[in-house]
Order: sequence, then C-alpha cells, then structure tokens
Amino acid sequence: MARKPVLPTLSPMFENEGEVMQRKHTIRGAALGIAALAALAVSSAAPAGGTATIAIRHQMRGCHSWSFNSGPFKATQSVIVKAGTVLRFTNNDVMPHKLIQAAGPKVRLTHPNMSKVEASTTVKLTQKGVYRFTTKAGEDYAWAGSMKTVGEDNVLRLTVKVK
Repeated sequence: MARKPVLPTLSPMFENEGEVMQRKHTIRGAALGIAALAALAVSSAAPAGGTATIAIRHQMRGCHSWSFNSGPFKATQSVIVKAGTVLRFTNNDVMPHKLIQAAGPKVRLTHPNMSKVEASTTVKLTQKGVYRFTTKAGEDYAWAGSMKTVGEDNVLRLTVKVK
C-alpha cells in the first residue's frame, strides 16, 4: 500500500502570533472605551450655563424625595454647581409641589406651582453663594387616593452651593 506524501504545513513565525494579534485588538478596544468614558465624564459635568435636573417622586416611606441629576433619591440633598447653571425641577409625585426659595441670593421662580404630574419649573443660579430650596406639598391627586405611605411625610430640602 502506497503512503500518501505528507505535505509541509506553514507554521506561524511565532507560536503565539494569534494571541498577540488578539491582545492588540483587546488593548485598542480598551483604549477606545476609556477615551469614550473620559469624553462622557467631561460632558456630564454641569458647566457654566448648563442644566441640572431635580426630579421629585413618590415613595412608600416618607411619601416623597428628590434626586439630583439622576442620583440617589433622598429627602435632603446638598450639591455643588457652577454659576450660570439652570436647575430644572420636575414633579413626578402623586401630589402637587410648590417650589420655595428658603435662603440665598434672590432668584426668579418661574411657575413655582408644579400642580400636575410632570410639571416643571426652572431656576437660573447666576450668583455665587449658597441657595436653599424646599417645597410645599399639596394634597394627593384624586386618582392617587389609594396610594399608601409609611411614616411621616418627608420635608424636601435642597442646598445648592454655587461656585
């Protein structure tokens, strides 16, 4: 029986050449990912003249809380922004809220009565200093009468330091 000739095979110059190429692709991908995250971090800061958001929501314990720029919801918030920042307050609670400035350089409150779901108001913080805001909550909307809460209602307090 005749033996089939064995053809020579081409072998890579380096035994781990495929691994080296894979590693290069991984390093390039990681570098691109880091660059993208750095660009996102720079753009998410509230620059002078930027807008920051404050969302008010309903919750079972304490009735309502608010969040700064999609951060954790708490009844009391302390934040730092740059001069020229516009705060946009949005009411997603089951009751109306009236925004009240409690202290700090005087600001113009346009439409402070957020009297329906998704109602909003804005405040432009032009001067450096410490501003304090709170809300006066109204009665639950008629359709929200079946929503129950536990404990005393939270008093919303927001301290904004403007640099």
